[in-house]
Amino acid sequence: MNPDAASSKDWYQVRLTVPWVVPGAPGVQDAINISVAEVGKRASASNVRSCDIEVQDLACPGCGYEMEAALCTTGYGMVVLDVTVEVTARSLEDSRTVAKRELGSRMKDIPLTVIEAAPLETGDTQDPGGADLGAPSKQHRESNRM
Repeated sequence: MNPDAASSKDWYQVRLTVPWVVPGAPGVQDAINISVAEVGKRASASNVRSCDIEVQDLACPGCGYEMEAALCTTGYGMVVLDVTVEVTARSLEDSRTVAKRELGSRMKDIPLTVIEAAPLETGDTQDPGGADLGAPSKQHRESNRM
């Protein structure tokens, strides 16, 4: 692998719509729970850095009331999920392809639609320091010695 090619990749955040069918769902909440768990399990097995899954909201065209995009009928449930992942890619357009390839290879026959993609800020890719993880700061340790 060319080291220059690896360093030319940046992190991008890509948001996709994923419709998920749940056979045998007894109710809407069960369909939501099962679909989020299944998509999360498949996304964690891919090469994405993080994955945020939410049920998509739809607004009623008549009154504007927002509700979750979930439907349960006899024997089946369908939930439309908003999935946001972070991927490495060479460009913004390439990030869309990478996200669909990474998730699509684990979700056969599921139509993935990219809603938006954006580059991540450089500060978003750094690991938090020890103080952020709950470790006592140097000043706190010194004050406990007195």
